[in-house]
Amino acid sequence: MEEYSRHEEKINEVLMQKAELMQHRSERKWSSNFGMIASLGGVIITPIILGIIAGGWLDEHYPQHFSWQLSCLFVGFLWGIINAYLWIEVENKKIEQMNTRRKNNE
Repeated sequence: MEEYSRHEEKINEVLMQKAELMQHRSERKWSSNFGMIASLGGVIITPIILGIIAGGWLDEHYPQHFSWQLSCLFVGFLWGIINAYLWIEVENKKIEQMNTRRKNNE
């Protein structure tokens, strides 16, 4: 009987911790998601804009039979997608480390 009550206390403690985490997540969910989306957008858009600017400059100063601006736009797009992929990988590793620490603390 005593073992059952200790087990029940442990379950209640874990449930309270989970409830606190859920409450904390819901409070910061909108702002953290907005920040992550904005950062991800910046990671993708910045290389595209730089490609357009560089391509325009190249079209003015070194004209060719193809469009530098379109070519650099494509390169900027690829660069942005690769940046986004790498950024997401880093964020996933951080989340996994936090989850591992939480599990070790429990």
